[in-house]
Amino acid sequence: MLTKANIKTFLRDLRKNIFCKGKEADISKYKYFIFINSKVTNIIDQVYPPFQKGFFSKDEVLIVYKHHFESVKYIRRDLEKYGLVGHCIINLRDIPSVENRIWFYTHNSMYNFSVINKNLYSKHVWIGHGDSEKIAYYKKMIRVFDYILVTGDLAIERFIKHEIFRKEESYKFIRIGKGALCSVMPNSNRGSKKAILFASTWEGAMEEENYSTLHLHKQNADFIQKIATLKNIENIVIKLHPNTGIRDSKLIEQTLKTIEDLVALDKNIVFVAENTDWVYSWVYKRFQDKIEYRDKLYDLDEYNFEVGVSNISAMASMIEAEGMKTFVLYDSQIAVQNRVESISGKKIDLRNLSLLDDKTLFEQKQRAGVINYEKNWENLSHKEMFKEVEKFINQ
Repeated sequence: MLTKANIKTFLRDLRKNIFCKGKEADISKYKYFIFINSKVTNIIDQVYPPFQKGFFSKDEVLIVYKHHFESVKYIRRDLEKYGLVGHCIINLRDIPSVENRIWFYTHNSMYNFSVINKNLYSKHVWIGHGDSEKIAYYKKMIRVFDYILVTGDLAIERFIKHEIFRKEESYKFIRIGKGALCSVMPNSNRGSKKAILFASTWEGAMEEENYSTLHLHKQNADFIQKIATLKNIENIVIKLHPNTGIRDSKLIEQTLKTIEDLVALDKNIVFVAENTDWVYSWVYKRFQDKIEYRDKLYDLDEYNFEVGVSNISAMASMIEAEGMKTFVLYDSQIAVQNRVESISGKKIDLRNLSLLDDKTLFEQKQRAGVINYEKNWENLSHKEMFKEVEKFINQ
């Protein structure tokens, strides 16, 4: 008998055979899994840093990804490019069910709940994709995980402050310092070319989550010019958030004006993005050979990044952890930006640049608790730290 349920099952199986056949792995071979459910085309780029740093092993971790027409082509391309193993699923029925395994999660998704429900006898760990003071980072759904990997004590305090966890639940947090940052910086920041890293964030999924200052194009350029002059730096490396302009298309033109103003400084401008990235498409169309293009930030070994300029974001904490002078730009006329007290670097109001004191501008000291480690993990390699995390989870 033909029913709606039968038709739905038939269409689901047809879609699976067409789009996931040959893209499935032998689940039994893997002990560790990363689950992603995203339509973002560069999602694997966001997941890759822990592999690149050695925290995750390419041979031991299986990336389970949900099929989306918008992103699947890019996911498969990047899995192959980075030598990672993926497993395609169509819907909830396809989620692997395993016991005594460890699942890691890097992004918020309602599908995370389904993965947990189908794997009740495994452990579930939130690693996120960096440490951030953005309000979007502190959502109640993070409570479903068995453990949360954090950079240090201040990150734990923020979760408690936002009433996501009670102080009595601190046992859920595992402090792994820089290992939780998913850093995209070069392994060695000792190149011969002094540089400023300009890494502004995007406008957020909704206006209440907007921490970007790219709309203040003149002020961005004025501040970077000040830094370049004081530090005698001739190289400016631009790394935009890959989602810049996706929610608010007006930010695209504002970002282009920011880059125009930076080009006008007569410095060497390097724009970091792959030629298939969303941000690359409109930046290259405007500037073409006026600036230099590079694929990955972590490949820029010839540069010595002395200063990092970002917004309230995971990138700010990443920059500071690398030992760079860090400036967190904000717009005091945007309420959500004005009320956040950044723990990373020095917070700079672009609306009041005239108030800056050049003599004290670079006086910075990392706050205690930004970077902490469990026990004696500080001197461990990323690979060794992963093994300690596994022991901690399974104790």
